[in-house]
Amino acid sequence: MHKNKIISATKFYDSISDVYDKMIDFEKNLDLRFNAYKELFPLTGTVADIGCGIGLDSIALAMNGHKVTAFDISPNMIEELKRNTDKYQVTIESHIGSFASLSPKFDSKFNNVVSVGNTIAHLNQKELNSAIRRIYKLLQPGGKIFLHILNYKLIKKQNKRINNIANRDGKIIIRFYDFRKDDLDFNILSFPQNSPKEFKLVTTKHYPHTKDEIGDYLNVAGFTKVKFTKNFSGERFNASNSKDLFVEAVRKL
Repeated sequence: MHKNKIISATKFYDSISDVYDKMIDFEKNLDLRFNAYKELFPLTGTVADIGCGIGLDSIALAMNGHKVTAFDISPNMIEELKRNTDKYQVTIESHIGSFASLSPKFDSKFNNVVSVGNTIAHLNQKELNSAIRRIYKLLQPGGKIFLHILNYKLIKKQNKRINNIANRDGKIIIRFYDFRKDDLDFNILSFPQNSPKEFKLVTTKHYPHTKDEIGDYLNVAGFTKVKFTKNFSGERFNASNSKDLFVEAVRKL
């Protein structure tokens, strides 16, 4: 199997920032998240969005009245976030940064921390363990963590290489995997519908973390009330057929 050049998550998202809104269907998903966060975080407060991308979750949270601080490793994504905050007329503080680089000044600052959109799949086991410990420090006592990752157990079982195909505004965007022994290569292929030879292909690494693995890291870090669901509505996660894994947990009082 041909192996495309693996690039860092930073370079990967810098390179796709111009098509990301088309890839995720921003408007549709903004409505979904606005309603979901109203239920997940009924009390307004301070929220950190780590791996904010172009601002989908941050904007939904801000529209619900939360004071949002957004972080992303991609400078280009942060620029897209700023454009979207202007478009939707919300105020969001933003920083270029990752789980590992967050300043101690943010410790105990947040009522809630979210990392949605498969962000944690970019972290290897050691990095994810450290990230969850870092989030614990960011939260105030009683604060909630809310994470999302694709159900890679199902993806690997189905040997499902194609993740998604989007055709929007004359642009074809295909997300697909190459399966490796311990991880996956995540690829995004994009090209104009009428000119497929003008394609762009970028590849980065994904790590297929499981429910049990994430649960162990949360417990060791000190989180309680750990809950695994398959969607924003809170329906029970089933490893054999759920497409997504959502994780909620609370920092001890």
